[in-house]
Amino acid sequence: MNVKKVLRAFHLWLSLIAGLLICVIGITGSLLVFQDELSPVIYSDYYKVTPGKKISYEQAYQTVLSAHPKAEVQRIYMEDSSAAQGVYKFRIKENKHTKEIFIDPGTGQLSGELNEHSFFNWTFDLHETLLLKDYNGKEIVAIIGIFLFFITVSGIFLWWPGIKKWVQGFKIRRGKNLYVSNYDIHKVFGIFSVPFLLVVSLTGILFTFDKEIFGFFGANAKIAPPKEMLVSQPLPQGKMPIDRLVEIAKKEIPDGTVTQIRMPAKPKAGKKEGAVELRMSHGYDPSQRGAGNVRVWLDSYSGKVIEKYDATINPRLTYQTWLFPLHTGLFGGAFTKVLYVIGGLMPTLLMATGTYMWLYKSRKKKESAKRQVRSVA
Repeated sequence: MNVKKVLRAFHLWLSLIAGLLICVIGITGSLLVFQDELSPVIYSDYYKVTPGKKISYEQAYQTVLSAHPKAEVQRIYMEDSSAAQGVYKFRIKENKHTKEIFIDPGTGQLSGELNEHSFFNWTFDLHETLLLKDYNGKEIVAIIGIFLFFITVSGIFLWWPGIKKWVQGFKIRRGKNLYVSNYDIHKVFGIFSVPFLLVVSLTGILFTFDKEIFGFFGANAKIAPPKEMLVSQPLPQGKMPIDRLVEIAKKEIPDGTVTQIRMPAKPKAGKKEGAVELRMSHGYDPSQRGAGNVRVWLDSYSGKVIEKYDATINPRLTYQTWLFPLHTGLFGGAFTKVLYVIGGLMPTLLMATGTYMWLYKSRKKKESAKRQVRSVA
């Protein structure tokens, strides 16, 4: 059995089956890399900050509830976070649909709203679920990630020219025909893309199947406090203002920056209300002030610190802190994000060159077969 021939067929058919979808996921991923920087350009009116004294987060929170009385506030993106870019940004759930609400800190007025069909939200949905959210879209995308992983691994073996000729694997020959040019481009750009493709395929798989994969080895993918521990005890005076909760979290992590507040879901009948989770950025944060690397849970009534997880001192939190930044390129700032934009476009280049080579060979085989038939006749 010719191992390389089998690998070539394996590489080809996996690519033909999943190639177009891999390209879609790669292109949308590239578009999303600079989402936080591009959103204020595309939706400039929503990100305006009027000079002057800023309103409190509690006031902004009440403004959102007044505008959407039936909505449930899920997240508050703080002004110092990468997502908010200086404004007060809220994510709400209303009638089973999510919206992003923007508040001008200087005026306290609602600047704008984005629904699920806005450009970046639609692009994210396409990237994450192929617009099949209600039809196991996440699982389908994860399976495509498995295809990409094996396409990449088989590509490494097909690329390897041998120890004595390893330099040839990095050369693009000039003055050759179109087939050779496509072959060399596919070979060279493919091998340089390997680290990126392995990282994004593996992290993409883990987003959906990490519980099963870690569980197979008897481990937990992510650690979190028990749900029964994360509860808020109602008090007569009501809930503590959001700004006070932020102050308490900052006392717990003096050098930390609060980037997100994740509000507890409305409790079901007979159930206790959950705790407020504050996400913070402390020291080197691979999320670059996104989801943060510190989590503090507070009782929303008393402000009591229920639990605190700090990835800078707890190595058990490394996986869940690094998973998203590794998938998106956040961990190295603008430099790695640019690399990830380029990397996301590589599957399209490889698909184009690979398809050309496949069609070229198919045509040559047909021509050869016709010549043989004519020679026999």
